[in-house]
Amino acid sequence: MSFQFSDTRDLIETIEKKGLTLEEFMIQRETFYQDIKPENIYRELDHRIETMRDSLKKGLNSPQYSCSGLTRGNAHKMHSISQPLLKDPFYQKALQYSLAIAEVNACRGKIVSFPTAGSCGIIPGVLLACAESHEISHSTLQRAFLVASVIGLVIEKKVPMAGAEGGCQAECGAAASMAAGGLVSAINNDTELIFQAAALALKNALGLVCDPVAGLVEVPCVKRNAFYASHAITAAYLALNGVQSIIPFDEVITAMKSIGQQLPTTLKESALGGLARTPTGLKYQKSIL
Repeated sequence: MSFQFSDTRDLIETIEKKGLTLEEFMIQRETFYQDIKPENIYRELDHRIETMRDSLKKGLNSPQYSCSGLTRGNAHKMHSISQPLLKDPFYQKALQYSLAIAEVNACRGKIVSFPTAGSCGIIPGVLLACAESHEISHSTLQRAFLVASVIGLVIEKKVPMAGAEGGCQAECGAAASMAAGGLVSAINNDTELIFQAAALALKNALGLVCDPVAGLVEVPCVKRNAFYASHAITAAYLALNGVQSIIPFDEVITAMKSIGQQLPTTLKESALGGLARTPTGLKYQKSIL
């Protein structure tokens, strides 16, 4: 079986001809390229899921303070204080978990860069919160991560997931898209709905710049993980309730590539524009560097 595909439609046609789900396609693809058994793929996946869990626990249970002073233990603070504004435990956990993992990364802790270090909290934050709040099975959680991975493969066919290449739309935007599709698969494993959610999440991240203060993956990166976890949940909710993206997923990806190419270098991880060049941003840059 060929595991090559050019775009979403090509991928869907391939799996439909073979009678596969997205999860099965991903497993067969990895066993082929890595030349190992499917059980070894699942074993490695479980190892990475546990690493993500360890990261979020660390970020929640102990305040994470970075050497720069820009990361200040906000996940632990949120975990300790329950404000009446948010009653939904799933939503609360998703925000806390995504923030916690991103803070651990900023403090040089161990994370899984899924899909990147700067956006590492979004997918596990959403999917692990869903697993706990909705009591989904472990096999369903595995499927959600694998489906998110497939979406990442589709995006990377056209756009590198790097802030230096395409701005933060290529990092947090892509992660939100992957999280939205993975979340849908945990609730309703319908391929069309999965890619609708992915398209909705990605198209509403278009133009997001990468402007880290002092060039560090902290401000606005860490808090942005929580915001785009929320973004992914919204996209999944819309898709599951029949809201469709007028622009197909492949065209959204193409648009993101075009926007990334048009963004000036100052807004692509160079710390030469945006928030990095505000008076406060420059003050921190001077004190840190």
